[in-house]
Amino acid sequence: MQQTFDEVDIGVVVALPLEAQPLCERLEGMMRLRAADRRVTVGKIGSRSLAIIEAGVGRAAVERATQLVIDGHRPRQAIIAAGLCGGLDPAIPRATIIVPATLGHPDSAETRPLPPLPPQPGNRQPPASGLLMTCDTVVSTPAAKQALHAATGAVAVDMESWWIASVAARASIPCYVIRAVSDTATESIAPDIAALAAIPSPARQAGAALRLAWRRPSAIGELAELREHAHRAADVLADYLSEMMT
Repeated sequence: MQQTFDEVDIGVVVALPLEAQPLCERLEGMMRLRAADRRVTVGKIGSRSLAIIEAGVGRAAVERATQLVIDGHRPRQAIIAAGLCGGLDPAIPRATIIVPATLGHPDSAETRPLPPLPPQPGNRQPPASGLLMTCDTVVSTPAAKQALHAATGAVAVDMESWWIASVAARASIPCYVIRAVSDTATESIAPDIAALAAIPSPARQAGAALRLAWRRPSAIGELAELREHAHRAADVLADYLSEMMT
């Protein structure tokens, strides 16, 4: 009998297809579904069943996607906010796994504690911990990253985890955050490149890339480098998540 995945062990929320793809490739019995206008990939790693939803970028997108995966697949064990992040601590290199102990948001005076991961087998380098800040805009320059690190002590920054954890908390589902650093504290991302990289649709992104190349030809090389770093970090993240599930 074919498994329907109406219920899963873990719901995984990512922003972009690039973040989802390496983990999806590791699933057994993989099936592609649609939840409203979002793509959901279901399958198993080891004994655990997963539903991976590609949310899009920012608060509204991830809140809606997290609720969709909760309503549609009723995760029994946890929600995982997964994907890439920017490094704020200069000591943290690219492709480092971040498993934060707390989440913060610039508009909140409080931080949100996260449950610790169960002990992980193997000899893999332990992930970095600490505070992860969720910001509503891209923190793209070394100066901005340095200022945020100095003001908060955060080790990394993203645009989604605070909101994913908020929806999970309202549903009384444990939420873990597991991310990989794609750009370090000393690296800069041009605003037009950051906007282009955040477009979830490959077709729309390709069209936007052509228009950007016409306006600023040097952006093509910058985008290629950014994507190379992002793919490497996404592969490392998928390896870590796969090992965690087995």
